[in-house]
Amino acid sequence: MPAEQSNETDDRVAALWADERLVGGLTPLRQAALQTWLADRPDRQALLARHERLLADPAILLAAKRVSRQGAAERSVRRAPRFAWSTTAGLVAASLACAVLIHALPRGELIQGERGHVEAVTLGDGSTVRLNGASEVRADLRRDARALRLTGEGFFEVAADKHRPFTVDAGGVRVTAVGTRFNVEQHDTPGGPLVEVMVLEGVVEVTSKGGGVTRAKAGERVRVLKGAIQHALLDQADGETALPAWTAGWLELDEATLLSVIDDLNRATGVRVDLSRSGMGQALVSGRFAYDQPENALAAIARLHGYTLTRNGPDHYALSEG
Repeated sequence: MPAEQSNETDDRVAALWADERLVGGLTPLRQAALQTWLADRPDRQALLARHERLLADPAILLAAKRVSRQGAAERSVRRAPRFAWSTTAGLVAASLACAVLIHALPRGELIQGERGHVEAVTLGDGSTVRLNGASEVRADLRRDARALRLTGEGFFEVAADKHRPFTVDAGGVRVTAVGTRFNVEQHDTPGGPLVEVMVLEGVVEVTSKGGGVTRAKAGERVRVLKGAIQHALLDQADGETALPAWTAGWLELDEATLLSVIDDLNRATGVRVDLSRSGMGQALVSGRFAYDQPENALAAIARLHGYTLTRNGPDHYALSEG
């Protein structure tokens, strides 16, 4: 790993540890995780001490209060994607790092997302994971490997470390990266479970259950269905964005099956949709819809295919033919 990049990552993680220690102290499990992180590099203790001194600086505390007041005012007039903050004092770290405060996790930790929220989590190696709705990932960070198991959808920003491969397993499909940014999604389709990998930066290796292997670079998408691997180029908008559309509250569809759309909406918002006939799930849908307005998305899909949309209760809908 280049020294400059390593220092930048360590500096960010040290700020998060300092914040957590300042606010409420550490449980024995969290203390053990901190000691493991400190032991990996001799200069991390000095970084931690520096950030603890910064957090005690009255000027920094004043800046954090201003950020807090500004954020509260903005939330009162508009809705925005919600992120997970570990503590209110995370605003201090935000003023230092200009980023959402995210947790540092011990090895083997289970990270669970929540419907209506975009979870942002920093692992102990400095990599970042964002989870879409009711998704989850189990992270096992070891000295020789970084292994994650995903259910649902997640976006990964991997801290480069050529000595420790970073792998994400989703439904038996394995995605391996060294230092890159990529999205992994799994959902049901009429043809069976589908895993889709979207690469925004760097290169990843995708291995299917059947042993097929392919490499995908920035600007490419890989879909794995029943062991078969398909390559495609991303839309220009996808290739240029810093984050996937779902992290900003948008559902973007490019000939996705209706069954997968229903799965996406349920995971992100909790909406349930019944189909009057199972074959309707194979209908293809394209477009851009807001996650916080699922009924509008379903109404547009109904108009497109000539379906009838019926509301059966809070967050419960039905689509029927005719």
